[in-house]
Amino acid sequence: MSIQHPDKRVKRTKEKFREVLLSLMEEKSLRDITITEIVKAADFNRGTFYAHYEKKEDLLDEIIEEMFEKMTEAFRKPYLHLSVVDFNEIPSNSIILFDHFSENKKFYQLMLRPTTNYHFHEKMTRRLDKLFREEFEFLTTEIDPAIDIELFITYRIHGIIGLILEWAENDFAQSSSYMGDQLIHILTFYTPKIYIKKNKE
Repeated sequence: MSIQHPDKRVKRTKEKFREVLLSLMEEKSLRDITITEIVKAADFNRGTFYAHYEKKEDLLDEIIEEMFEKMTEAFRKPYLHLSVVDFNEIPSNSIILFDHFSENKKFYQLMLRPTTNYHFHEKMTRRLDKLFREEFEFLTTEIDPAIDIELFITYRIHGIIGLILEWAENDFAQSSSYMGDQLIHILTFYTPKIYIKKNKE
């Protein structure tokens, strides 16, 4: 009979707690879920829970952090071995960040649901903003010198984040490949004019 490595047991225990918490959150908000409910559904005792977490929020934070690590990996993959990203050259199917969101659709829909009430929208926005600012240096050679580069960067970053959030809020209606393709077109598109819509009264 083989002896199970303690790390494997810990991993399975934590995976069960994560699975149970997310399942319970589909039915009720985090604040209405008790640790007793979690351990009962996971078929463990409270001592096992407290051996890994102080409170249920710690468990959810761990789930979120693990998902953000996967998101970061998907974010970095297209330019992992590049020094410059040329949006006119990079293939849209290399942008697998959208694949990450599509593959984890159920998780993001749950966490972005208003009733979840865990400030996930803000957490995700801050993480993506941090990634863009830390990993990209926006070239300014073709930008009007009158433009504040920091404002330009904010405009670009939050435009992309907005695309992702709206896509999620619309139930990921478009395919991830479509979103990647559209992002490339948007990043290389220049709009010197906008037209005013006529108000309908």
